[in-house]
Amino acid sequence: MIGERRAVRAFLRAEVLLDGQYEVELRESQGTTDPRSGRPVAVPPLLILWVKERPLAVRVRSVVAISRFPPSPRLATLLEGEALAGGLPIERIPEAGLWRLFSRPPRPRLALD
Repeated sequence: MIGERRAVRAFLRAEVLLDGQYEVELRESQGTTDPRSGRPVAVPPLLILWVKERPLAVRVRSVVAISRFPPSPRLATLLEGEALAGGLPIERIPEAGLWRLFSRPPRPRLALD
């Protein structure tokens, strides 16, 4: 239970963690440029919560995507409760959808002036 809490805390705080069967990976994304102005636009990093070799959750910006059939249901429930308490919306998606989320970098979101 302590390892699960540590993994959830690291995931929500965007901190790298390698603790036994749990890992929080931070994947930096290269920036891009705004095609309208040519200004650089930062692309946020992806956070991936792994249980052994399977992804349990991916965080893109302020949305947490959790596997519909997680490898650790108790950890998924704990993460969902903490994320909702912190004001982060939750999306339940199939595990294949999690793999697709981090197979390519997120699209940059342009700020409207």
